[in-house]
Amino acid sequence: MKQLLAAMAVVALAGGAPAQYRTPPQGTPAVPVTGNPNVQITPVTPPPADPLEKARRIPRDEAIKMVAAKKATYVDVRAKDQYDIEHIKGAINIPLSEITARANELPKNKFIITYCA
Repeated sequence: MKQLLAAMAVVALAGGAPAQYRTPPQGTPAVPVTGNPNVQITPVTPPPADPLEKARRIPRDEAIKMVAAKKATYVDVRAKDQYDIEHIKGAINIPLSEITARANELPKNKFIITYCA
């Protein structure tokens, strides 16, 4: 019996909900809105079409110096079979498709230098 009453209450409430979202009849004057000085509206800028556009790019010489100073680590983002053929000495292999899932394997407090060729 309790379940039946609960179900009836849900149906009754759900039936009335759409009435709150009806648009006013055409020709109805709009409700004037005054500005609120405590509200700031910031336009949303769309993300770049290619997320890599924001990736910092560094010259090869700078990358070599950073790794030598132990300030950076190379991460080869190619598939394991390609990594096994040849890779930069000391590079970690984390395929690009697995980067998010394996982010905990990346060294902390080091600059990550990714490469794929």
